[in-house]
Amino acid sequence: MKHLSRLSGLALLALAQTPYAQTPNHPTAGAPLNPIVVTATRTAQAADRALASVTVISREQLEQRQSHTLAEALDGQAGLQFSNTGGAGKVTTLFMRGTESDQVLVMIDGVKVGSATHGLAAFEHIPVDQIERVEVVRGPRASLYGSEAIGGVIQIFTRNGKQGGQQSASLSVGAHDFLGGSVYMSERFENSWVSLGADYQRTAGIDSCQGPIGGCFNTEPDRDGYK
Repeated sequence: MKHLSRLSGLALLALAQTPYAQTPNHPTAGAPLNPIVVTATRTAQAADRALASVTVISREQLEQRQSHTLAEALDGQAGLQFSNTGGAGKVTTLFMRGTESDQVLVMIDGVKVGSATHGLAAFEHIPVDQIERVEVVRGPRASLYGSEAIGGVIQIFTRNGKQGGQQSASLSVGAHDFLGGSVYMSERFENSWVSLGADYQRTAGIDSCQGPIGGCFNTEPDRDGYK
């Protein structure tokens, strides 16, 4: 009897330990993965391992916010402030952590972008529907990107066929005769990929010059549209 009791006790102990021994040593299935960023150090690394303050805005987040401009998509991020000179299509400036707009580097797929007229990136003309994700790095990155990155770096990654076959379309209407639409498709083959996208926006706009102190220093009662 004593021998039988001892065997029963060992069996119960083994059963109690079995679930713990078989528990896999990896994150729970379905848990969100830490995004990989390349802008902070110019090498791929997890966002939580970057020493700089980094924010990644994914394609899913852009669709959830339903932003029509890049400024709207980035609005509300810590350390970023935007200023617009009068509605859609007008010059939009960005201030990051108190630095001027020309001290923030903006890149699209690794290529620096700017304007030949006012020297700033044209946030107002970048179609959000063609963006896959945005990486925002706050703080000086001049050692990696030069004097243009004193305030930080914003890198935009466009959608491409590397993610496999995708199709999407959208249509939106709004006040001031706003009409917008976009189509996108991509396909991946064995050794190549193709991506095609088109975006259209039109609005009658608002009056950007209201009174002598409205920015134009005179009264021009007309709507300033954008297409």
